[in-house]
Amino acid sequence: MPNSDGLLTRAASTPATSWNPEAGTFEVVLSTGAAVERRDNRGAFDEVLRIVNCRCVEPLPLLDSHRQDSLDRRLGEVTGIHVESGALGGTARLSRHNPAAQRIAAELTDGARLGVSIGYRVGIWTEHTDPATRRRTKVGTGLSILEASLVAVPADPAAGIRSHESSEGSNMTETTEVQTPAETQTRAQVNAEIRSIAASAGLPAEWANRHLDADAPDLNAIRADALAEIGLRSRAVGDIRAMVTSDANNDPVEIRSAMTDALAHRIAPSAVKLEGRARDYAGLTTAEMLNDLAAQRGERLRLRSAGEVFERGAMVASDFAALTSDAANKALLSQYQAASPSYRQWAARKTFADFKAHRFLRIGDFPAFKPVGELGETEHGDISENLETVRADAYGTAIALSRVALVNDDLGALSDFSAAIATRAAADENRWVYGRLTSNPVLADGKALFHADHGNLAGTGGAIGVTTIGAAFAALRKQTGLDGIPLNLVPRFLLVGPDIETEARQFITSVTPTKTTDVNPWSGSLELVVDANLTGRGWHVLADPGAAPTVVFGWLAGHEGPQIRTEIDFSTRALHVAAGLDFGFGAIDHRGAYRNAGA
Repeated sequence: MPNSDGLLTRAASTPATSWNPEAGTFEVVLSTGAAVERRDNRGAFDEVLRIVNCRCVEPLPLLDSHRQDSLDRRLGEVTGIHVESGALGGTARLSRHNPAAQRIAAELTDGARLGVSIGYRVGIWTEHTDPATRRRTKVGTGLSILEASLVAVPADPAAGIRSHESSEGSNMTETTEVQTPAETQTRAQVNAEIRSIAASAGLPAEWANRHLDADAPDLNAIRADALAEIGLRSRAVGDIRAMVTSDANNDPVEIRSAMTDALAHRIAPSAVKLEGRARDYAGLTTAEMLNDLAAQRGERLRLRSAGEVFERGAMVASDFAALTSDAANKALLSQYQAASPSYRQWAARKTFADFKAHRFLRIGDFPAFKPVGELGETEHGDISENLETVRADAYGTAIALSRVALVNDDLGALSDFSAAIATRAAADENRWVYGRLTSNPVLADGKALFHADHGNLAGTGGAIGVTTIGAAFAALRKQTGLDGIPLNLVPRFLLVGPDIETEARQFITSVTPTKTTDVNPWSGSLELVVDANLTGRGWHVLADPGAAPTVVFGWLAGHEGPQIRTEIDFSTRALHVAAGLDFGFGAIDHRGAYRNAGA
């Protein structure tokens, strides 16, 4: 809900008034067991933890965002674990020898608020489904708490640093099984404690027996050994923690991805679906998203509008440019794919590995089959070298989004640009490919694509009819490979422009004739493609591009469709949006196409 500054806010931890700078300690709420949305292979569900009678080995390590890859990530420890007023709490102590811990201490002294999260293993899962909402809930009991972490955004909104006010006057209602042993204990009590440590950490009997056999077991050393063993097992097995509360809620990659989806939905709501965690960011401005991203780095930006990006330095500008670029690209790709220009129906799609000239195998290039006698060897033939080459070229365009639009968080402008880029890219591709077909380019044999010597050009132009279409069918069926073998190509597409669309539709429509002379033997045998890039009364008949490609097209590998990049110009305070398109097209063979100039 909005705060006094009009900013949207989320549930967060309480002010760190329990912070004691001299002792380096503060009271923490580790978890309340509140429902957290998760996903599995069956979809979304609510995870609820029963924190009563959970177990842990004290002191509990206090980590930086659940990271165990270095001792530098260990910020301190948590002791005195207990359940109070339905919340799992304890006392955290920051290390005086860890620079990261001392930086956090300085922030706490300044009044910073941090979240707290736990890493844990669940003993038993139970599941039920609400019959009204069909929402699943998984309840975890028998928790073993393995570590606590300071995080920017906790999965459990109530988990964080306690204020003194929040803890005063409350009574402990339930306590966990965690108890700190007295300084002097009997050997039986010590042995019982060792077995408890092993059970809490999920360690095998061999580990416990090794410490039970020691002459003078040191419980503090045993606890340290248990933590080390847990770390080794979690790295080796990978599933020592069945769930970590920060895995989806505090992972910057997950957050960035959700923000990208939310912005892409705002840019193109009909093309990009809003689902999963992206719903959490659907109502946020780009400034609020940037604030959240900065929080993951331990920074506090407090941006009120995207316009303030210019005053916050290169890191913030980089986040803004990357976020808008990712979102615009996702929306653009969806819009571009929906455009579906007509050339893709009859041209053959290929992939260009680079910007060099590419040769593609044509129909009939492969050597013919020849008989192999008993105990004979297969005779090797030669694949003819195709002299036709096609290459991908880089195309580009750019626009600028003014600072005024940024200050107003006007993603509507970026939405308009995204749709325009998608439409323009599809239209330009369509124009280029049809232009190559209609320009009748000269092939490597020195003759035009449509030429009498190629057997694919009508000697006299004629309107679409039974006779002229029959001639086109005959011409394609008679085409031969390089070795003179008939290819028997089957025509599939009839290409026309808007000027003769009516005639073409009348011709291909199936009707019931009243006399034999009215029968149209070609009815229903061709797919009609109408495109405004074809002008006049001329028409084309083409075979399936998979069988006999005439024109090929494609994009640079990994760059299908237009790609957007954004950057901020600090001199003009504008957001530059540049669109690039790595696209190739060209004619490679005459055998699969026929042209009639029309009449």
